Parts: sequence; C-alpha cells; structure tokens
Amino acid sequence: MPPSNNNRQKNQNRGDPRMKKCEFCTKEIAYIDYKDYPSMKPFIDYFGNIRARYYSGVCLKHQKMLRLAVERARFLGFLAYRK
Repeated sequence: MPPSNNNRQKNQNRGDPRMKKCEFCTKEIAYIDYKDYPSMKPFIDYFGNIRARYYSGVCLKHQKMLRLAVERARFLGFLAYRK
C-alpha cells in the first residue's frame, strides 16, 4: 500500500521562509551602498531581478534600501537591468 499524502508531507524537511532573519539587521548595517555589489549579490537572481522578501528573508526596511541601491547601481551601469 503506498504511503498517504499526510506521511509524505511530514517527511519533507523544508525550512519555513518566514523564520529567516534579516541578514542586514543581524550585521547591523544601517545603509546599503549601491557600489557594494558583494552585499547585494545574494538578493539578486540570475536574470537581474530582486528576490522577494519572502524568499530572501530581508525585512521591509532593508528591502526598500536594497531596491533603491539596485536601482541606483543599474542607472550608473554597475548592474545590468536584464541578462
């Protein structure tokens, strides 16, 4: 007899994305600089889009700063708009 759906769901060990802590808050970063590509890189996907807060775990305050920094970096040519 095949296992029921309930047992399959219990066996999956996925982390809850809501339990992530903001990386910028834990490092106590007050400002995200548009020239600091290594700090922005984990929050940008392969195509150059900014990852959603749900997946990245960034708080609202730092997500807004990140968006502004990415926009400035794109405008000045540090980041590509699309790949």
